[in-house]
Amino acid sequence: MSREDRRNLLRDRVRLLFERGVPALAAGWLLFLLMPLSSTGLAFPSFLFVFGLTVLLGTLSLGLVLTRQPVKHSSVVGWLLYPLAAVWLLVLFLSSQSPVNPLFRLRFYLSRPALEDATRSALSQAPLATPAWIGLFPVRRIDAYPPEVRFISDGCGVLDECGLISIPGPILAGRSKTRVKHLEGAWYHLYSVF
Repeated sequence: MSREDRRNLLRDRVRLLFERGVPALAAGWLLFLLMPLSSTGLAFPSFLFVFGLTVLLGTLSLGLVLTRQPVKHSSVVGWLLYPLAAVWLLVLFLSSQSPVNPLFRLRFYLSRPALEDATRSALSQAPLATPAWIGLFPVRRIDAYPPEVRFISDGCGVLDECGLISIPGPILAGRSKTRVKHLEGAWYHLYSVF
């Protein structure tokens, strides 16, 4: 085999790896993005990593979409998930989680029975050991101030914390360092300022 043949073979293998590997990696990354997009918040280092990799994979995917002839409509529509995910990550980082986010809502609804059990446990002076997963949320800390229970799960912004809070009854005034957004019943999204 001549040197030119080896070079062509190597180039074909690299092209094939790129054409098959990037879409597989891109699809896996889009599935992974369900975690940060449905979380209670996004910390600065996590945001930088996730946002940067989303932009990078979106750029590589766009390159693949545009270099294939003919350009498929379904490929362009699939690529549009990247800018959408990047904008969603940016909004989540800058404004904290919104209770209307369907991914967050779904994760909350699926986790609610476990959160209710953990609330009862924390109020009975037998809190769960943390860090732990409660439902589909990773919980770093549980703070019980009867009748209120806070589940701190994620960082938000640079130094702040986000999570879920169970508050039976009306919300008391004077929460200068916390913001709560109603989810359902006694449950709220918590944004706690450092």
